[in-house]
Amino acid sequence: MQVGLALVAELKAAGNSQRAALALVGMSRSTWHYHHQPRPRAVAPVPQAQRRAASWLHANERAAIEAKLQAGYRHGWSVYHCFYQALDAGDPVASLSSWYRVARVLNSPARPARRTRRHRSTATPQALATAPMQLWSWDITHLKGPYFGVTYQLYLIMDVFSRRIVGWRIEEVEDDDLAQEMFRNAFAVHGSCPLRIHSDGGPSMTSRTVTGLFQRLGIEISRNRPRVSNDNPFSEALFKTAKYAPTYPDYFNDVAAARAWATHFVDWYNHQHHHSALEGHTPASLHDGTWIQTHHRRVTTMGHLYQAHPERFRARPVIHTPMAQVAINHPTTDDRLQTG
Repeated sequence: MQVGLALVAELKAAGNSQRAALALVGMSRSTWHYHHQPRPRAVAPVPQAQRRAASWLHANERAAIEAKLQAGYRHGWSVYHCFYQALDAGDPVASLSSWYRVARVLNSPARPARRTRRHRSTATPQALATAPMQLWSWDITHLKGPYFGVTYQLYLIMDVFSRRIVGWRIEEVEDDDLAQEMFRNAFAVHGSCPLRIHSDGGPSMTSRTVTGLFQRLGIEISRNRPRVSNDNPFSEALFKTAKYAPTYPDYFNDVAAARAWATHFVDWYNHQHHHSALEGHTPASLHDGTWIQTHHRRVTTMGHLYQAHPERFRARPVIHTPMAQVAINHPTTDDRLQTG
């Protein structure tokens, strides 16, 4: 520091201005100023956090607020109520914000606490599927009708492992009996029941009509945690695929139009949709096992393409098979399905 100050003095003596000399040396003007006009040293320095401000309450004022709060707490009053009681009595002592600051520091166990809403406590659902017909997921979503407030209910059941839509219907209302009938038809079409059915906690999903059917058939039931849509990701993703499809209209004129659209969508999704989570295979092919033949054809095709134009590839192309495990909140491995 002393060398820098001496250099500044020499530059000034050589005819440079003080600002130019400081800039050449790289010293700030405040450093130069406080070096030549130092502040008086404090005999007993007080930390910043302990320095009083003019706006602070005095000890007797804080004690008065604490006494009023404690008296109000015995009556079950809130801090807000205590303040306005004191204000109407003509002795608020300080502002409402000061009362809240005192109350936070006081932190009395007698302070009445507002009742909070209790939510249903449930464990995180976990499910693992390694083959079709092990785990189904289902949900109901709204489809827009021709007028405000008019909607049609799309019921969808999917096999989580294959992503195939195994049951669906569109109705004007959400009804437990209609949902039960949909499941009965799905069981009849596929000739068996899944081991487990997953859903959210909607009224139809938790109804005795539907859950009673599952219990009689020995099907395990699992549900979302409240307000956790990620617990039912496969049904939510299916609804997004449906509603973001190019064929999805702005609204449906009637329930018959909605059913006609759904018939086309379900057939396209099951048999033509190259699902990104299935390595480009269709849900129907993974469900019935015909994906293996498709996989072999793809390997042969890409092998011929590589032999014809190897310069277009950094390495021989690898055609992956679908994952061997699909899960909901459950750890999985990197294993893939085998072709034989």
